[in-house]
Amino acid sequence: MSETTAPEIAVMGALAYDQIAKTDKVFGPEGPGLNCKVTAQQEFFGGCAGNIAYGLGLQQVPAIVISSAGGEDFRRYAQHLNLDLSGILVVSGAQCARANIITDPNGQQFTAFAPGPSIAAETWQVHLSNQPLESAPIFVCAPFPAELMRLALAESRRRNPDTLNIWLPGQYADNLDANVLEQSAELSDVIIGNSHEMSHIRGMAPKSLAGKVAIETNGSRPVRALLPDGSQRTLPVPAVTNHLDPTGCGDAFVAGILPEILKSLKTAGRPRWHTEINNVIRAGIRHAAKCLVRQGSQTYELSMES
Repeated sequence: MSETTAPEIAVMGALAYDQIAKTDKVFGPEGPGLNCKVTAQQEFFGGCAGNIAYGLGLQQVPAIVISSAGGEDFRRYAQHLNLDLSGILVVSGAQCARANIITDPNGQQFTAFAPGPSIAAETWQVHLSNQPLESAPIFVCAPFPAELMRLALAESRRRNPDTLNIWLPGQYADNLDANVLEQSAELSDVIIGNSHEMSHIRGMAPKSLAGKVAIETNGSRPVRALLPDGSQRTLPVPAVTNHLDPTGCGDAFVAGILPEILKSLKTAGRPRWHTEINNVIRAGIRHAAKCLVRQGSQTYELSMES
């Protein structure tokens, strides 16, 4: 993104290096278990915020990334995404986040995530105060430490009550208690997660989804959407041939839906969920399919056949 281009979407979350590997061992309910041998391990650029920013860049949507990074190894990532560095809190002497991702023959994944530099809530609040949250019509709060997500959603709401807050609790979801879930959900307009994450939210804080748009993905199974009036939509996911790696497909899905939501905001001043949710979700499914046929989260192109 050009440093002089006003962002239309602000994305907060992790920038990470992904170590992606496969295993011939089928995972059980608890993950890979002991003595899981891996094959074909490679490093890729990853992290939810970076993945979403990459997808938005492919669609020529100006975005600003708000994140933290380690000064020891961030330069290569910044050059890769051509990032506006004003949104990145670089911590000297630290390393960036890392994810070790192993995929079994059925496409099930196990991820061990190192979150990168530890940031105090007070430090993050100051960093947020310097970001242009009031000028971006959409704020995406991707997975990040719980208190930093809550602070960011609150700051976005305070700076511009009309900003559409989209919350992706991600891998932090099943570690959040009812109080944190309720507070963060109250500050959100749209909540997106996979079936495991959304199941935890419904079980731990069942009222937190009331009045929200809640979008639930489930791999190759249909995508479900709960609308503010309580009605639901279910959309099938077309089969993808030559699928290779599911890493980052959820983030690609989010990157795909954001331009559709942005168009609705520009034309109507607010999303017209009842008439447009199907198109929004289908755009996300198409975008995720592009990611599925490539290894890594930031290697696909929109012009390629899926």
